[in-house]
Amino acid sequence: MSERKLKIAALLKELYGMAEVPVSSSRIPFYFNDVRAGHIERTDAEFLAKTFRFCEARPDAFVFTAEGPGQASRRLAAVSHLYKGADKVFAWRDELLSVTASDDIACESPLTVIERAMCRPFAFNTFAVHLNPFTRDGRMWVAQRSFKKAIGPGYWDNCGLVGAGEPFGLAMEREAFEEACVAPGSIEISFSARNIISRPVHEGWMREIAYICNAYVEDSFHPHNMDGEVECFELLEPEAIIERIEKGRFTFESSLAVLAGLAWQEGLLDLLDQPAG
Repeated sequence: MSERKLKIAALLKELYGMAEVPVSSSRIPFYFNDVRAGHIERTDAEFLAKTFRFCEARPDAFVFTAEGPGQASRRLAAVSHLYKGADKVFAWRDELLSVTASDDIACESPLTVIERAMCRPFAFNTFAVHLNPFTRDGRMWVAQRSFKKAIGPGYWDNCGLVGAGEPFGLAMEREAFEEACVAPGSIEISFSARNIISRPVHEGWMREIAYICNAYVEDSFHPHNMDGEVECFELLEPEAIIERIEKGRFTFESSLAVLAGLAWQEGLLDLLDQPAG
Protein backbone atom coordinates (compact mmCIF):
# COMPACT_ATOMS: atom_id res chain seq x y z
CA MET A 1 0.00 0.00 0.00
CA SER A 2 1.34 3.45 -0.93
CA GLU A 3 2.28 6.05 1.69
CA ARG A 4 -0.71 8.15 0.62
CA LYS A 5 -3.13 5.26 1.09
CA LEU A 6 -1.64 4.42 4.47
CA LYS A 7 -2.05 8.03 5.63
CA ILE A 8 -5.65 8.20 4.40
CA ALA A 9 -6.47 4.93 6.15
CA ALA A 10 -4.82 6.04 9.41
CA LEU A 11 -6.57 9.42 9.42
CA LEU A 12 -9.96 7.87 8.64
CA LYS A 13 -9.54 5.39 11.47
CA GLU A 14 -8.59 8.19 13.87
CA LEU A 15 -11.46 10.47 12.89
CA TYR A 16 -14.06 7.70 12.81
CA GLY A 17 -13.02 6.99 16.40
CA MET A 18 -13.63 10.63 17.29
CA ALA A 19 -16.98 10.73 15.47
CA GLU A 20 -18.86 8.51 17.93
CA VAL A 21 -18.61 9.86 21.48
CA PRO A 22 -20.54 8.33 24.41
CA VAL A 23 -23.33 10.62 25.58
CA SER A 24 -22.56 12.50 28.79
CA SER A 25 -24.37 11.43 31.96
CA SER A 26 -25.58 15.03 32.30
CA ARG A 27 -27.85 14.48 29.29
CA ILE A 28 -31.11 12.49 29.20
CA PRO A 29 -33.07 11.13 26.22
CA PHE A 30 -35.43 13.56 24.46
CA TYR A 31 -38.73 11.88 23.53
CA PHE A 32 -41.05 13.40 20.98
CA ASN A 33 -44.28 11.87 22.30
CA ASP A 34 -43.16 8.22 22.45
CA VAL A 35 -40.38 8.50 19.85
CA ARG A 36 -36.79 9.03 20.90
CA ALA A 37 -35.51 11.98 18.87
CA GLY A 38 -32.34 13.12 20.65
CA HIS A 39 -31.06 14.04 24.10
CA ILE A 40 -30.91 17.15 26.25
CA GLU A 41 -29.02 18.51 29.25
CA ARG A 42 -30.94 17.60 32.40
CA THR A 43 -30.84 21.21 33.62
CA ASP A 44 -32.41 22.36 30.35
CA ALA A 45 -35.07 19.65 30.61
CA GLU A 46 -36.02 20.86 34.09
CA PHE A 47 -36.04 24.48 32.87
CA LEU A 48 -38.46 23.61 30.05
CA ALA A 49 -40.68 21.47 32.26
CA LYS A 50 -41.17 24.40 34.62
CA THR A 51 -42.10 26.68 31.72
CA PHE A 52 -44.29 24.62 29.37
CA ARG A 53 -47.17 22.28 30.23
CA PHE A 54 -46.30 20.09 27.22
CA CYS A 55 -42.82 19.37 28.58
CA GLU A 56 -42.07 16.82 31.30
CA ALA A 57 -38.71 16.12 32.93
CA ARG A 58 -38.60 12.59 34.28
CA PRO A 59 -35.63 11.05 36.11
CA ASP A 60 -34.60 9.11 33.00
CA ALA A 61 -36.09 11.10 30.11
CA PHE A 62 -37.49 14.38 28.84
CA VAL A 63 -40.89 14.12 27.11
CA PHE A 64 -42.22 16.70 24.66
CA THR A 65 -45.86 16.13 23.70
CA ALA A 66 -47.80 17.41 20.71
CA GLU A 67 -50.64 16.28 18.49
CA GLY A 68 -49.57 16.30 14.87
CA PRO A 69 -46.74 18.06 13.01
CA GLY A 70 -48.45 21.46 13.04
CA GLN A 71 -48.88 21.69 16.80
CA ALA A 72 -45.43 20.21 17.26
CA SER A 73 -43.77 22.86 15.08
CA ARG A 74 -45.61 25.67 16.91
CA ARG A 75 -44.62 24.31 20.31
CA LEU A 76 -41.04 23.79 19.23
CA ALA A 77 -41.02 27.35 17.89
CA ALA A 78 -42.14 28.60 21.33
CA VAL A 79 -39.34 26.63 22.98
CA SER A 80 -36.86 27.89 20.39
CA HIS A 81 -37.74 31.54 20.94
CA LEU A 82 -37.44 31.06 24.69
CA TYR A 83 -33.92 29.70 24.16
CA LYS A 84 -33.13 32.61 21.85
CA GLY A 85 -34.40 35.17 24.34
CA ALA A 86 -32.41 33.58 27.15
CA ASP A 87 -29.21 33.45 25.05
CA LYS A 88 -29.23 29.67 25.31
CA VAL A 89 -28.89 29.15 21.56
CA PHE A 90 -26.05 29.95 19.19
CA ALA A 91 -26.22 31.29 15.60
CA TRP A 92 -29.95 31.69 14.95
CA ARG A 93 -30.64 31.00 11.24
CA ASP A 94 -34.37 31.43 10.49
CA GLU A 95 -34.06 28.14 8.62
CA LEU A 96 -36.15 25.05 9.25
CA LEU A 97 -34.81 21.48 9.39
CA SER A 98 -36.67 18.21 9.79
CA VAL A 99 -37.00 16.51 13.17
CA THR A 100 -36.73 12.71 12.97
CA ALA A 101 -36.43 9.73 15.26
CA SER A 102 -32.81 9.22 16.30
CA ASP A 103 -32.62 5.95 14.38
CA ASP A 104 -34.12 7.45 11.19
CA ILE A 105 -30.79 8.07 9.48
CA ALA A 106 -32.33 8.43 6.02
CA CYS A 107 -34.94 11.07 7.01
CA GLU A 108 -37.65 8.71 5.80
CA SER A 109 -40.34 9.70 8.32
CA PRO A 110 -39.96 13.32 9.49
CA LEU A 111 -41.93 14.14 12.64
CA THR A 112 -42.04 17.94 12.31
CA VAL A 113 -39.67 20.88 11.75
CA ILE A 114 -37.52 23.09 13.97
CA GLU A 115 -35.25 26.12 13.69
CA ARG A 116 -31.82 24.92 12.57
CA ALA A 117 -29.99 26.46 15.52
CA MET A 118 -32.01 24.31 17.95
CA CYS A 119 -30.89 20.94 16.62
CA ARG A 120 -27.66 20.80 18.58
CA PRO A 121 -29.07 21.74 22.01
CA PHE A 122 -31.42 18.76 21.59
CA ALA A 123 -29.01 16.46 19.67
CA PHE A 124 -31.56 16.13 16.87
CA ASN A 125 -30.44 14.51 13.63
CA THR A 126 -29.28 16.90 10.95
CA PHE A 127 -28.66 15.74 7.40
CA ALA A 128 -25.86 17.02 5.20
CA VAL A 129 -24.66 16.54 1.65
CA HIS A 130 -20.99 16.82 0.74
CA LEU A 131 -19.51 17.07 -2.75
CA ASN A 132 -15.92 16.12 -3.59
CA PRO A 133 -15.22 17.47 -7.11
CA PHE A 134 -12.19 15.68 -8.59
CA THR A 135 -10.29 16.56 -11.72
CA ARG A 136 -9.25 13.65 -13.94
CA ASP A 137 -5.68 13.82 -12.62
CA GLY A 138 -6.85 13.30 -9.01
CA ARG A 139 -6.86 16.82 -7.61
CA MET A 140 -9.88 18.10 -5.68
CA TRP A 141 -11.60 21.47 -5.47
CA VAL A 142 -12.14 22.59 -1.86
CA ALA A 143 -13.93 25.64 -0.47
CA GLN A 144 -13.00 27.97 2.35
CA ARG A 145 -15.89 29.03 4.55
CA SER A 146 -16.58 32.76 4.67
CA PHE A 147 -14.94 34.57 7.55
CA LYS A 148 -18.42 35.93 8.33
CA LYS A 149 -19.82 32.46 9.10
CA ALA A 150 -21.06 32.09 12.69
CA ILE A 151 -19.60 28.58 12.97
CA GLY A 152 -16.17 27.60 11.65
CA PRO A 153 -15.28 30.87 9.86
CA GLY A 154 -12.28 30.42 7.56
CA TYR A 155 -12.22 26.64 7.83
CA TRP A 156 -12.23 24.48 4.72
CA ASP A 157 -15.16 22.29 3.66
CA ASN A 158 -17.50 21.27 0.82
CA CYS A 159 -20.64 20.67 2.86
CA GLY A 160 -24.25 21.87 3.12
CA LEU A 161 -27.35 20.92 5.13
CA VAL A 162 -30.53 19.35 3.82
CA GLY A 163 -33.58 21.55 4.40
CA ALA A 164 -36.92 20.42 5.81
CA GLY A 165 -38.74 18.20 3.31
CA GLU A 166 -35.91 18.39 0.77
CA PRO A 167 -34.82 15.22 -1.10
CA PHE A 168 -31.10 14.49 -0.80
CA GLY A 169 -30.48 14.71 -4.55
CA LEU A 170 -32.21 18.08 -4.78
CA ALA A 171 -30.29 19.34 -1.75
CA MET A 172 -27.02 18.35 -3.43
CA GLU A 173 -27.97 20.18 -6.62
CA ARG A 174 -29.07 23.28 -4.69
CA GLU A 175 -25.94 23.40 -2.52
CA ALA A 176 -23.66 22.85 -5.53
CA PHE A 177 -25.32 25.76 -7.33
CA GLU A 178 -25.43 28.13 -4.35
CA GLU A 179 -21.91 27.36 -3.17
CA ALA A 180 -20.08 26.87 -6.48
CA CYS A 181 -22.44 27.86 -9.33
CA VAL A 182 -22.64 24.27 -10.60
CA ALA A 183 -25.67 24.16 -12.91
CA PRO A 184 -28.00 21.21 -12.16
CA GLY A 185 -27.17 18.28 -14.43
CA SER A 186 -23.88 19.79 -15.66
CA ILE A 187 -21.75 17.21 -13.83
CA GLU A 188 -22.44 13.58 -12.95
CA ILE A 189 -22.65 13.18 -9.17
CA SER A 190 -22.23 9.78 -7.50
CA PHE A 191 -23.36 9.01 -3.94
CA SER A 192 -20.58 6.92 -2.44
CA ALA A 193 -20.74 6.76 1.36
CA ARG A 194 -22.45 7.94 4.52
CA ASN A 195 -20.83 9.28 7.69
CA ILE A 196 -22.63 9.43 11.04
CA ILE A 197 -21.23 11.87 13.57
CA SER A 198 -22.32 12.04 17.21
CA ARG A 199 -20.11 14.23 19.41
CA PRO A 200 -20.24 17.23 21.76
CA VAL A 201 -19.73 20.67 20.21
CA HIS A 202 -19.84 24.24 21.48
CA GLU A 203 -23.53 24.58 20.56
CA GLY A 204 -24.56 21.35 22.32
CA TRP A 205 -24.32 17.99 20.56
CA MET A 206 -23.74 17.31 16.87
CA ARG A 207 -25.74 14.38 15.55
CA GLU A 208 -25.16 14.64 11.80
CA ILE A 209 -25.68 12.16 8.99
CA ALA A 210 -23.60 13.21 5.99
CA TYR A 211 -24.14 11.77 2.53
CA ILE A 212 -20.89 11.87 0.59
CA CYS A 213 -20.98 12.63 -3.14
CA ASN A 214 -18.12 12.52 -5.62
CA ALA A 215 -17.86 13.88 -9.15
CA TYR A 216 -15.33 14.36 -11.92
CA VAL A 217 -15.00 17.83 -13.41
CA GLU A 218 -13.15 19.01 -16.48
CA ASP A 219 -10.08 21.26 -16.43
CA SER A 220 -12.30 24.12 -17.60
CA PHE A 221 -14.36 23.88 -14.38
CA HIS A 222 -13.86 26.93 -12.17
CA PRO A 223 -16.33 27.25 -9.25
CA HIS A 224 -17.49 30.59 -7.95
CA ASN A 225 -19.77 31.30 -5.01
CA MET A 226 -23.34 32.57 -5.32
CA ASP A 227 -24.57 33.02 -1.74
CA GLY A 228 -21.68 34.71 0.08
CA GLU A 229 -20.90 31.69 2.24
CA VAL A 230 -17.59 30.79 0.56
CA GLU A 231 -14.46 32.92 0.84
CA CYS A 232 -12.54 31.23 -1.98
CA PHE A 233 -11.87 27.94 -3.76
CA GLU A 234 -8.61 26.07 -4.26
CA LEU A 235 -7.69 23.09 -6.44
CA LEU A 236 -5.39 20.90 -4.34
CA GLU A 237 -3.35 17.74 -4.69
CA PRO A 238 -4.38 14.95 -2.26
CA GLU A 239 -1.19 15.44 -0.24
CA ALA A 240 -2.00 19.13 0.34
CA ILE A 241 -5.54 18.24 1.46
CA ILE A 242 -4.22 15.60 3.85
CA GLU A 243 -1.74 18.11 5.29
CA ARG A 244 -4.51 20.64 5.96
CA ILE A 245 -6.65 17.99 7.61
CA GLU A 246 -3.72 17.02 9.83
CA LYS A 247 -3.32 20.68 10.80
CA GLY A 248 -7.03 20.98 11.68
CA ARG A 249 -7.85 23.47 8.94
CA PHE A 250 -10.97 21.59 7.77
CA THR A 251 -14.12 21.33 9.85
CA PHE A 252 -14.31 17.96 11.57
CA GLU A 253 -17.24 16.71 9.50
CA SER A 254 -15.63 17.86 6.26
CA SER A 255 -12.34 16.21 7.20
CA LEU A 256 -14.21 12.91 7.37
CA ALA A 257 -16.12 13.54 4.14
CA VAL A 258 -13.06 14.64 2.16
CA LEU A 259 -11.05 11.66 3.42
CA ALA A 260 -13.94 9.39 2.38
CA GLY A 261 -13.70 10.94 -1.08
CA LEU A 262 -9.95 10.37 -1.22
CA ALA A 263 -10.43 6.78 -0.04
CA TRP A 264 -12.99 6.29 -2.82
CA GLN A 265 -10.55 7.75 -5.33
CA GLU A 266 -7.81 5.40 -4.12
CA GLY A 267 -10.05 2.31 -4.18
CA LEU A 268 -10.12 1.94 -0.39
CA LEU A 269 -13.84 1.20 -0.38
CA ASP A 270 -13.64 -1.25 2.53
CA LEU A 271 -12.77 1.69 4.83
CA LEU A 272 -16.03 3.51 4.16
CA ASP A 273 -19.42 3.31 5.79
CA GLN A 274 -22.21 1.69 3.79
CA PRO A 275 -23.06 3.34 0.44
CA ALA A 276 -25.76 5.96 0.52
CA GLY A 277 -27.80 4.20 -2.16
